[in-house]
Amino acid sequence: MEVHAHSHTPRKKWTHYFWEFLMLFLAVFCGFLAEYQLEHQIEKDREKQYIKSMLEDLREDTLVLADNVNEFNEHLRRNDTLIRLLNSPGIKDHGSDLYYLGRRASRSVRLAIHDATIQQLKNSGGMRLIRNQKVSKAVIEYYNRLVFIDYLQAIAFNEADEYRKMAIDVFHPVLFNDIVNVADNSVMRPSGNPVLLTYEPKTLIRLSGMVSYIRNTKLGLAKAETEMKDAAKELIELINNEYHLK
Repeated sequence: MEVHAHSHTPRKKWTHYFWEFLMLFLAVFCGFLAEYQLEHQIEKDREKQYIKSMLEDLREDTLVLADNVNEFNEHLRRNDTLIRLLNSPGIKDHGSDLYYLGRRASRSVRLAIHDATIQQLKNSGGMRLIRNQKVSKAVIEYYNRLVFIDYLQAIAFNEADEYRKMAIDVFHPVLFNDIVNVADNSVMRPSGNPVLLTYEPKTLIRLSGMVSYIRNTKLGLAKAETEMKDAAKELIELINNEYHLK
């Protein structure tokens, strides 16, 4: 009976297993690094896209805020004149001015901020993408200014409603309606010297007092929106400097 000799493969040394483990570990680790680097680059690209979009919003904001402040200043001048005329001894000689100014006194200026980018960041939890802490802090502080402006706007709307309730006792509703241009909702100065419904001093003083409240609230809004406009310009400069976009 023939007996076959068993062949024995040489046993691998421990160093062989070590190098196999090391090569496998390096392959996995390099894969992890590549994936991390790719994800990091994607987030950097997204951050830059959001920053550029925010810059566009801020530039639009500066224009809107400047227009609002100019409009507020016009309101202040008109309301100052209306207060003076309502308390003037010669009030009956200024019917046209009173109707024109009285019709415009309750009109408001609503701030429509360009916040599409910040809303996207908030809704997607993407504020973390703005890794520059100086910029992130400045962005939050900038949009937090809206809280105070919204508060003042709510007061302004309530004051305008109160003024309208008082104005119906002073100004004739038909003429008040006729001097509004339907095409663009602008107010026209009536011809002649139309009379008021009453010249009773107490009623006129109460109305002028309400105009004074409206004026002062709009003065506060003008100041708040001027400060927000300046903050927008400073934030634009900060972003350009920090992200080297100039």
